[in-house]
Amino acid sequence: MIDKIKTNTNFFSKDNLLVYLDNLYSKIKDERLNDPKVISEILEKMEDACKVTNLSFPDLLQRLDFKPKDLTIEALEAFLAELRSIFWLQHFGFTSIIPLKAKKKISQPDFTAKYNSKIVAIEVFCLIQKHGQQKDPFYDVYKNFDPNFTGSKFGRDFISVANNKKVQLDSVRAGIKILLCVLNSKSMINLNSKNDFDSYLKLLYRKLNLSEQKNYYLGLLTGRPNSSGILDDIIYPKLK
Repeated sequence: MIDKIKTNTNFFSKDNLLVYLDNLYSKIKDERLNDPKVISEILEKMEDACKVTNLSFPDLLQRLDFKPKDLTIEALEAFLAELRSIFWLQHFGFTSIIPLKAKKKISQPDFTAKYNSKIVAIEVFCLIQKHGQQKDPFYDVYKNFDPNFTGSKFGRDFISVANNKKVQLDSVRAGIKILLCVLNSKSMINLNSKNDFDSYLKLLYRKLNLSEQKNYYLGLLTGRPNSSGILDDIIYPKLK
């Protein structure tokens, strides 16, 4: 394990991010964190995100959901979810993308951005493997979804987490408000097509009663490219 993260002016430096990733690997033994290519990709994403947001590396890292003392895979995925969200927003044509540093006792979104002349507020949440499709314990195969999400763990978790996250947006003044789900469940991503995800978002949009609030949108970030190399990421309803 590398030396402990220093609590100084360089607390959010590139070196301390590397220390964190090394410490996390030492604890959870996830071999992906022992792969130089994976570490290099994280650093490259950070550098690219700095260019998109016009922020320095330490400033960006401080504003993202980076918790250097939380050595759990969930903490890492939350951090990477916000990092990846920057590129999702860029992909859909958002500009002036700025992550907001969390403040105690103040409800605010994870990001602000602009879309044409509109101010945008974005709240990000992450659904991981445990939220995905369930396996049949006897046949050891993944169960298909009920079309209405009855009994679906993904549907229940999505609605529960989205409702909690929506509180961060309700009091914010913005022309567009987005609840962005970053999907990290491989079973979900591999077993569902873009058309499936389109239909899920439409249903979840209704179940969250967002249709009565015309400035709310649901987003889904899968990171999966289609046959043309274009990401199968979604926003519902379509932006005008």
